[in-house]
Amino acid sequence: MFLDAWVPPQIEMVAQTEEVYTFDRKMGDVTGDGVDDFVYLTGYKTSPDAIYQEGITISIVDGVTSEVIDQPLHLNGGYGSALFLGDFDQDEVDDVYVSISSGGSGNINYYYIYSFKDKKPLELLDYQQLNELYEWSIRFLDDYQVDVYNQTLNQTYRLNLSSKSQAFLENYYEADGKMKENLEGEVLPLGGLSPIMTPRGKGAYSLLASQTIIGKAMVDHLGVVEIYLTYQDGKFIPYDLIVGEQLPLENE
Repeated sequence: MFLDAWVPPQIEMVAQTEEVYTFDRKMGDVTGDGVDDFVYLTGYKTSPDAIYQEGITISIVDGVTSEVIDQPLHLNGGYGSALFLGDFDQDEVDDVYVSISSGGSGNINYYYIYSFKDKKPLELLDYQQLNELYEWSIRFLDDYQVDVYNQTLNQTYRLNLSSKSQAFLENYYEADGKMKENLEGEVLPLGGLSPIMTPRGKGAYSLLASQTIIGKAMVDHLGVVEIYLTYQDGKFIPYDLIVGEQLPLENE
């Protein structure tokens, strides 16, 4: 209730002169001094009713001094930007997680995580790091099978599409289960990145990243890639990888 009623003078003054909008706000100790800070997600819109957001910036108002720390995001813009506070880098101080939608039909989203400990902005995660983590290729097989090949790990996962609707299967297979020619598929960029609780206790988080596997059309979902990550040695590293619900196959 207090957060909803209180607007820092610095943010209010800028909003009046430069038409900066507040897209989301949270309250928590992100500087590590034991006092809650005010965390804002601000930026620009072409009009009050516009939904496209530009110049998205994390703004921290120190809970003790009211000092403002701004951290612009390396992104042209997006939709529905939102904040989440949690400890991702295991230093017992909340970090700032930002999610932004691309607004496209592929359900592709952008994510950032920043630490503001000691009032020093430090990027812990840029969504591009996860998009570049693995290289994938898709190969259709007869009998409604699809191989999803992780080129980085030299690991193949097999999906069974036989439970898909008849209308779906007719786009890819003949009536006898033989695959059609010139079929294509891909693993889309990051679609979801969810904070997940760790055994370290309340407020400590790892990440679950998800990417959709599609066929020749964006709406043809073949399966999903799920990557579990934790922060270690200055970066997020994967500790588990699941493709659909299938077990990985040994490569010859």
